[in-house]
Amino acid sequence: MHRRRLLQYLATLTSSAALFTAQAQEAAFPNKPIRIVVGSAPGALLDAASRAYADRMSAYLKQPVVIENMAGASSILAARTVAKAAPDGYTLLAAANTIVTIPHINKKAGYIPAKDFTGVGDMARSPSLLVVSGSSPIKSVAQLVAAAKKAPGDITYASGGQGTTSHLPVELFARQAGITLAHVPYKGNAAAVPDVVSGRVAFMMGAATSFIELMKSGAVRPLAISSESRSPAFPDVPTFKELGYSDATFDIWVGLLAPAGLPKAIRAKLGDAMEAARENQGLRQRLQGMGQDISNVRTPDQFDAFLRQEEDKYRRLIIEAKIQAE
Repeated sequence: MHRRRLLQYLATLTSSAALFTAQAQEAAFPNKPIRIVVGSAPGALLDAASRAYADRMSAYLKQPVVIENMAGASSILAARTVAKAAPDGYTLLAAANTIVTIPHINKKAGYIPAKDFTGVGDMARSPSLLVVSGSSPIKSVAQLVAAAKKAPGDITYASGGQGTTSHLPVELFARQAGITLAHVPYKGNAAAVPDVVSGRVAFMMGAATSFIELMKSGAVRPLAISSESRSPAFPDVPTFKELGYSDATFDIWVGLLAPAGLPKAIRAKLGDAMEAARENQGLRQRLQGMGQDISNVRTPDQFDAFLRQEEDKYRRLIIEAKIQAE
């Protein structure tokens, strides 16, 4: 009897010590550098936003926040790395829309968004533009839809790959417009642009900022923008919504995620650091200079709910459109 009580006492003591240690670690967070793994090359939209936030978060947390680029395989490598990391707040993932779409297209992705990650915060949003070659006879979305209805499957569009932010918005638009298009996937948007400029492929959608110089030179012509309302940067470009295609209202978003199981106190502290960064005028100007805006999704819980909504929306689209890995 005494031995049993002794063992119970020791078990309670051990449990209390472990709890105290965990609480102490959470209270001390962060006490070393934080790593943000970015699934893109330096200079890309995701990388640029991550670096802008890293600078301000570092100032708030009083610890270095370093960027580690891990491009390739539609950000799968970066996602796998962070999913397997310790949920201690020292390894974060900078991700975009594809974090919730790729696993439903590529069954070998190696991660399940809702199971393997928890949201920390939304960094920024940017709209997409639908552009055609500057020499294209198509001058409007109405003409594009008419041409596609006249010759189903003949009108081509380029994308940066299956399930990417240059692919899925076109699927949403095409389904609402009742048209059939021919998808031509490339290995990244940069590889697709020359064929759109030359007219080899009829059109593409992509981050508005990536087309600015091409628009200035007349190499491409914008027909519509995916934002909720007209962009101050492109006031003459109509929105899909005002043209009657509200399903194509779409933002390219970038945010921070952590491995599942991150303690609430650490998640809250990281969320506070992101909010402090958002309130910084320098960061806002830096993002606006890249054509990005801060959204109304602010807290970790709001971002987590947003991720679940995004995954559900695109999972259904991927199934209905029968989108598969290349």
